[in-house]
Amino acid sequence: MSNLKNLFYEIAASRKGVKPLFEPAHVLKTLLLLYEKEPIGRNVLSRMLGIGVASTRTLIKRLKEYDLVNVDYVGGCILTERGKRVIERIMSVVRRIENSTAIIEEDLRLAPYSWLAVLDNSIELVKKFGIVNIRDKLIGYGAKAALIVFVEEFAYIPPDKELNEKKYSTLRNIRSSLLLKFGDVAIISFANGLNVAEKALLNTLIDVVLDTC
Repeated sequence: MSNLKNLFYEIAASRKGVKPLFEPAHVLKTLLLLYEKEPIGRNVLSRMLGIGVASTRTLIKRLKEYDLVNVDYVGGCILTERGKRVIERIMSVVRRIENSTAIIEEDLRLAPYSWLAVLDNSIELVKKFGIVNIRDKLIGYGAKAALIVFVEEFAYIPPDKELNEKKYSTLRNIRSSLLLKFGDVAIISFANGLNVAEKALLNTLIDVVLDTC
């Protein structure tokens, strides 16, 4: 398989001068949804993605072109074997992606809604890409604020180990509730809207993590 970042950008690219109304984030979310809940019909998938039925139809068509999904006209969309391999490859690094609004307490609630990704044993990967660069990516994709959390002996906000779970109960809550272990990283996207927080996180993951896959 080719570099997954390039693959996702190719699927969401303009064709014949027409830019689709979906982004690489929608490509990733589609594959994740199908991995968890397949088969999914086009209308249901459209609602889950937050894009129109026509855009969803185009997205599915392109995913079929790249042999990532098949369409059962009774059951709906399902992943191909290649689609499953792509998601499993991503999940070998990105262990969890979820709505984290409920576990972010007032001490670190930087906006009303948040989405979080757990990167398995990825402190060195994040350092190489650059913590500031990741935050800039999240903001550039629409997040209002961003938070990176490292887990070693305890959870902390790098580079300052003094900003740790003893000072912020949210960090302790994140580490314990998500079962984070030594070397893990949590990337959190904050926004005034839940969908905005999620889309910013997914687009950032594509740029940061999938570039190495």
